[in-house]
Amino acid sequence: MSNNKSKEFAKAGMVVSLMVTTGTTFFLNNKKVKCLHIASGVALLGFSFWHHSLYRKEPGRLKRGTKSQIQHAGERS
Repeated sequence: MSNNKSKEFAKAGMVVSLMVTTGTTFFLNNKKVKCLHIASGVALLGFSFWHHSLYRKEPGRLKRGTKSQIQHAGERS
């Protein structure tokens, strides 16, 4: 499967699992729905991690000066 197709499937999985998680919040009194809610939340985490792992990690991806801004912000806190 190509990388673009994998990204599309991961995004679709995130959308569906988020919809199920959101839709089941209104019926958490039912035990089966509560289990479905938890399972769809776990699926959302899995799809999100899968989607994140499909992108290349480039070492110098931050713009110039961004690293120093992050360090200065940490020193101010």
